Amino acid sequence: MILIATDDFAFAAPLAEELGRHGLASAVVALAQATDQVRSGDRFRILIIVASTTAEIGLDLCRHIRTTSSIPIVLLSGAEEQLDGLEAGADYCLPFHTDMRRLMVHVRALLRRSDFNEDERRLTLNFEGWRVDPRRRELLAPDGSHVALLAAEFEILIALCRQPGVVLSRRSLLDATHIGLGRPLERSVDVHICRLRRKLAQGGNAAELIQTVRLGGYVFIGKINPE
Repeated sequence: MILIATDDFAFAAPLAEELGRHGLASAVVALAQATDQVRSGDRFRILIIVASTTAEIGLDLCRHIRTTSSIPIVLLSGAEEQLDGLEAGADYCLPFHTDMRRLMVHVRALLRRSDFNEDERRLTLNFEGWRVDPRRRELLAPDGSHVALLAAEFEILIALCRQPGVVLSRRSLLDATHIGLGRPLERSVDVHICRLRRKLAQGGNAAELIQTVRLGGYVFIGKINPE
């Protein structure tokens, strides 16, 4: 199910109908209710934030959600807020009046990232006291605290952890994320790796488990214990 958080219910209604035509169920709530809805469980696969008149509230919501959840976020706002939205934690930032076809392309891209088979979805990946839960899209530090990741960072971590000891090229990691505005550059993976290492470093020396391979890409050298 897709959660639509909005300050414009007149826009959200046709958006929900369009999702329905593509076989996607949705729920529409006010912006102020979004955080509680996301925290209520793992039934929502994507959060679409519609901030047509309250751009700053939409950005604040992105930042707040990112402190507790790695749910993929699409932010619909003014064109001038698109870069701010990416910095706030949105995976895609689109102009408010984006046509439905383009929006659906981005929604489908995010859904493809979470379409694991059931066995994969059940497996929690553990390393050095860290826990990666693909089903809940959560990363838990050794002390049990939640570490907020962008959706792209989470997908890169999952891709690396599922193939420990295997060198993954920037292109393969980029393909795993479907990130970016327009055509994402392979070097954008370096930015996500840098941020991911920084977050892992806060809980010990796990950042060293992601190694750079010159002219190759990246490799995860830790021992993975799935359960």
